[in-house]
Amino acid sequence: MRIALVDDDQHLAELVKIWLEDEGHQCVYFPGGVEFTHSLRRESFDLVILDWVMPDMDGEAVLKWMNEQEITDVPVIFLTQKTAEDDVARVLLLGADDYVTKPVRQKEFLARVTAVSRRASPAATQEAIEIEPYRIDFKKHTVYYCNEIVKLTQKEFELVSFLFKNLGRLLSRNHILSSVWGHGGEFNTRTVDTHISRIRKKLGLIPEKGWRLTAIYHQGYRLEQVDVEEKQAS
Repeated sequence: MRIALVDDDQHLAELVKIWLEDEGHQCVYFPGGVEFTHSLRRESFDLVILDWVMPDMDGEAVLKWMNEQEITDVPVIFLTQKTAEDDVARVLLLGADDYVTKPVRQKEFLARVTAVSRRASPAATQEAIEIEPYRIDFKKHTVYYCNEIVKLTQKEFELVSFLFKNLGRLLSRNHILSSVWGHGGEFNTRTVDTHISRIRKKLGLIPEKGWRLTAIYHQGYRLEQVDVEEKQAS
C-alpha cells in the first residue's frame, strides 16, 4: 500500500516508517497536518496514519477537512495518547477507522494496519474480479473481455488490476507509479499516460461501452462505470 504518515514526532515517525516499509508498503512522511492537506490536493493514498496532537493542524481537524473535501474512501488510523472514551468515540464517529495508543507496539500496530486495509479494500485479497464484461484473473495474470483473452504486457496487466481494485477512486499519477512501477515522483509520469491510453483502447474503456477512464487535470485518473442514461446519451 501507499501510506501517508502524518506525525510531528519525527523519531516515532522514522520508526513507524521502517516498520511499514519492512512489510513492503511505501510510506510518505508528513511532519504536520497542513502539509498533508496540501498534498492531498494532488496526491492519493491507500491509508492515512494520523497523529492526533500536532501544533499546526491537529488530526481531528485534518479528518474534518477530509470529510469536507469528500475524501472519504481512504481509511484513517489515529495515533494518539488520548484514551478517554469520549475522545475515541468522537473521532470514530467522524470517520476514523481505528486508533492506536502511544507508545505504539509494533506487532499490534501492523496487525491493525492489515485489518483496516483488508476491510477497506476487499478486492485486494480476491483471486479475481468479475464486472461484466470483464474478468481480471490475478492468479493467471489474465484479463478477459466477453470471455476472450485481452493481450496485455505485464505492466498493462498490473495497471488494469490496480485500476479495477480501486474502481471509482481518484488515483494520482505518483500513486499509480509507486504501486505499479515501484517508482515515486522522480519517474516520468508520461509512462502512466501512455499505458492508460493503451489499456483504454485494448479494453474499450469508453462511455459508449459503459466505462470511463478519465484524466483529472493535475491530479490523476479515475476508472468508473457509466450509468445507463449517460451511456445512452453518449
